[in-house]
Amino acid sequence: MREALQENIIKNVLIVVVLIFCYESIDTFLANTALANDPPLAGDLLVAVSILAVTACFGNFAFTYEKIDIKNGTHRLIAHTTTGLLMLLIGISLEMVAVLSRFLIGNFYFFDVSLLILYTASVLYDFWDLERNGLQK
Repeated sequence: MREALQENIIKNVLIVVVLIFCYESIDTFLANTALANDPPLAGDLLVAVSILAVTACFGNFAFTYEKIDIKNGTHRLIAHTTTGLLMLLIGISLEMVAVLSRFLIGNFYFFDVSLLILYTASVLYDFWDLERNGLQK
């Protein structure tokens, strides 16, 4: 069902746009707190944010379009909302990890690329799962 694929593309583009706008706010907020000058505190928050990211990743990878009626618009809306919220949370968490790690270790290009790869893998998994399960029906 090509509608589901188009909806998925729109969902993911919207999430990336929101994440682009969120990054500056996250960076500014965290830079203007004690975290920027207190590595142990930044490390503690990094652990909490990482747990949040792992939980969101688990939920995102546990979801499957196989369990929904792909022809039902309401089912698709709920599925896209669920995966969209989880992917937004993954993205925001990874942005916070990037900023916090900069306080702890400085700018490390490969670490930032690794976070981008993780987010890209989440998006690709979403499309793969839709193709594998949703479009075959």
